[in-house]
Amino acid sequence: MSIRLRIFTNFLTAILVLVAVGVAAGFLLFWVSANPYIGDRIGDNAGSIAAQYFLLGGIVIAVLTIIGALWLISVTVRHVTSPLGRLKKAASEIRDGNLDHELAVSGHDELAELAACFEQMRIRLKDTVRMQEKAEEERRAMMAYVTHDLQTPITSIVGYSEGILDGVADTPEKTKAYAEIIRNKARSLQSLAGDLSLLSRLENAQLPLDMADEDIGELVADLALEFAGNEPELKIKTQLTPGLRVAIDREKMARVLLNLFQNSVKYKKPDRSDLEIMITLVRQENTALLTVSDNGMGAANASKSELSQLFEPFYRSDASRGKQSGSGLGLTIARQLVQLHGGTIWIMNNPGGGLSVNIALPIAAAGNV
Repeated sequence: MSIRLRIFTNFLTAILVLVAVGVAAGFLLFWVSANPYIGDRIGDNAGSIAAQYFLLGGIVIAVLTIIGALWLISVTVRHVTSPLGRLKKAASEIRDGNLDHELAVSGHDELAELAACFEQMRIRLKDTVRMQEKAEEERRAMMAYVTHDLQTPITSIVGYSEGILDGVADTPEKTKAYAEIIRNKARSLQSLAGDLSLLSRLENAQLPLDMADEDIGELVADLALEFAGNEPELKIKTQLTPGLRVAIDREKMARVLLNLFQNSVKYKKPDRSDLEIMITLVRQENTALLTVSDNGMGAANASKSELSQLFEPFYRSDASRGKQSGSGLGLTIARQLVQLHGGTIWIMNNPGGGLSVNIALPIAAAGNV
């Protein structure tokens, strides 16, 4: 019931009840007081006596009505001011930065709806502040990682450049070796800058997709053959269901797969050179499930939450993974690109060691025929 209707109903009810009580009280007073005049003794004074006592009854009605009205006003005022006081208290807490102060909501009138909206606002504001704080923490962590990953190759470039200029590289062979180191470090900086630029465009939704209906199996097979040709110690096996067509940007999905292949090579076991990658592609209802598994280092000690954190920028689940070269953004970019395609990506530990990265993409309409 609305506050306006409740006030009107309360006043109307109170007036009717008080009038009835007042009239009854007036008649009762008249009957008791005028009893000696009843019968033969009333005579010519009956009208005057009745008027007097009806006047007294009216006064009683007026007094009771005023008292009832004042009581009803106080009840109504308390009904309005009490929730307003709680709202004021909650607003003061938010003003002072306390977003944990909960506002109790009761009733079904406009003030209860206002309190419910205010409480929802507090919860959303708290979530927004929490996300901002998390984003700020991630930004500071990224800046620290970027600074570290920039400092290392820059230090090497400066050191080997000074070695050439100071004559430390006193033979053509040593000069060439120093120059190759400088070139490799410069390329790592170039790769990091490119990955950071791509990640920034992805996070700011500034990377358009050139979508087309593609046979995902053919794309995987072509990329696997090309990548394995550049890695003589790598063995890639495939089990691909033919004819699965997915709406993708071929270039960007190729970037996802190459990032996964490079990640497997980067984290191969140091005590063995026979790295093997197994790629499977199957259909699950209206989804194409692509899995890239390796027999590398894996993250055996990582929990499920830590495995999901491998997609965070520069995150390494243990010290040994943190020693690897690279920008540390490969999986982050892969996740962003997969999500941009409307898919999902997740990581699991293999029972025999290594990791499996799973990608689920919606099958194109033509593939459902």
